[in-house]
Amino acid sequence: MTRHSEELWSLAAELLDSVHFDDLRVLANTQPIGLRGLARLDRRIGGPSISTINRDGTGQYDVDDRDVFRPLQYCVMYFRNGLRSGDLEWFARNIVEMSCLHIEGLVKRVGGPIYLPLGSLLRHAVVKRRLDPATWERIHRFVKVFNDAKHNLSHEKDTHFFSVSDAVVAYIVCRRLGLSLYHLAGLSTNLAVFDEAFE
Repeated sequence: MTRHSEELWSLAAELLDSVHFDDLRVLANTQPIGLRGLARLDRRIGGPSISTINRDGTGQYDVDDRDVFRPLQYCVMYFRNGLRSGDLEWFARNIVEMSCLHIEGLVKRVGGPIYLPLGSLLRHAVVKRRLDPATWERIHRFVKVFNDAKHNLSHEKDTHFFSVSDAVVAYIVCRRLGLSLYHLAGLSTNLAVFDEAFE
């Protein structure tokens, strides 16, 4: 386990029903993970997923929302490239960071045009007022993971700060948190475009 594994699993347990949580536990602890299994779990969550974020080589979202959805495209690319190369552990930090950037993009929309980092943004009065307390608290816990993904390189030489399991769980946590924020974010994208799988 890594520094954030326990927190990520705790968030997953709070955000997912027991069936999805059990599926996540099996998936995240299978080596190597299967992209098809991850895509199936992801689709069952709803919204933009590995199999629906892109169509015909381009993002299925309005260009005005690229700050929100582009990080999910990066997650897909990192999962695919890491699995293809056999080096997914080297991409784990990137997946965690991009997962958190998806949430940061949404929270910035919830608070209006506020240009602050996610931790500071959460303390902004507008954001605190618009988010329900449970969602606010979960995102606040996710910020600690985000900050380490962006800034902390103090782990031992030739090791990884985040595991593949951390990356999978962080991605699913971000997807589930995202569902609770879309209706507040003033998105231009019609979320119905993500209702069918294309890949």
